Amino acid sequence: MSRQGQDASDGQAFTDAELALQVVDRSPAAVIVQDARGRVVAVNRAAVQMLGGAVRLEPGARVGCGVLGCRSPGTRLDGVCVHELALARGEPLPPLRVELPAGAEFDVASATIVALPLGDGLVVTELRRDFGHAARERGGSPTWSAEPQLRVFVLGRTCVMNGDEVLDGRWINNRAGHILKLLVAERHRSVYSDEIISVLWPPDSSPDTRGVRYFVHELRDQLEPGGAADPPSSFVVATRGGYALDRQRVWVDADAFERLVTEGCAVAGADDERARALIRDGVAMYRGDFLADEPYAEWALPERDRLRDLAAGALRILAEIETRGGDLAGATATLTRLTELEPFDIDVHRELFALLLRRGRRSETLRRYETLRRRMLSTFDERLDFSLSQLS
Repeated sequence: MSRQGQDASDGQAFTDAELALQVVDRSPAAVIVQDARGRVVAVNRAAVQMLGGAVRLEPGARVGCGVLGCRSPGTRLDGVCVHELALARGEPLPPLRVELPAGAEFDVASATIVALPLGDGLVVTELRRDFGHAARERGGSPTWSAEPQLRVFVLGRTCVMNGDEVLDGRWINNRAGHILKLLVAERHRSVYSDEIISVLWPPDSSPDTRGVRYFVHELRDQLEPGGAADPPSSFVVATRGGYALDRQRVWVDADAFERLVTEGCAVAGADDERARALIRDGVAMYRGDFLADEPYAEWALPERDRLRDLAAGALRILAEIETRGGDLAGATATLTRLTELEPFDIDVHRELFALLLRRGRRSETLRRYETLRRRMLSTFDERLDFSLSQLS
């Protein structure tokens, strides 16, 4: 995202800051940095491609509120500026669905807004194509349906949205929220009431299905603050002996992630350009492990491990594509993320070290090698079976 937009040659030794700039500039997400007065400070290539036909993106232009619809009368942002909210909050706001202005690359985007902690009023807006409310031409899109729609983000910490409204509160971490998370973990089937009791209630308690019905009713009230017109619920449906999510009305980010990376991996080798775009969009949705706010929930482990393996496999294929195409900076960033996802995978670390040495980044390679060596000794009492000289 360098304002000069210069690419360094493969043999140049980059600083961490320079690598970060290159990674952001090559990101498939549109990134816009603005100051406290809403003026553009910097943009990356994807922002120019996505919005260049709709708004002015040169430094000093005021575009943020216009793109996001801040203070638009008759909307959920009536009288509200999300940039001001981000500056006051100090952490990323929940994803916001945005209808882009005419002339943009597509119609609907998902926006994440965060203030930089040391940025003296700088706010970063990241825009991605909204695969939960896909573009108009996408068949079966829920965006343009009159039916209620629920979006559940479970890659990372849980976030629930009804339309553009974030449904937060204590309930997410209480019994009603746990039922929702269990239904998401088992979203491909119905979950029996007795199973809900055995998983979520303490083993020394003696509840009956009436307790489950009570908390399901509370869950429905939380998901539909205005109340359903009449039973049954729009999102949580009763089945024979249990409950399930209505998959036609409930969108889950894990499904969109899986669909994108699976399709991308399937076309790798035959159409690397398409594969790269699909996988990058998919892994960008992997904000963290499945239900990261429930780290000790045993019932979440199978799905957590499955999605983590899927993300790791997609990152491996993406790194291969980027290396084949000569995008060594992109491959470095991808392998770095993979080592964070799989911190004890020696083969991945070895591949990253070899790539860093190929790019002349010896100091960084040595630091990473020493970190891995100490980690393996302290955790497994094992020594690395290779030296950096063997990779040169």
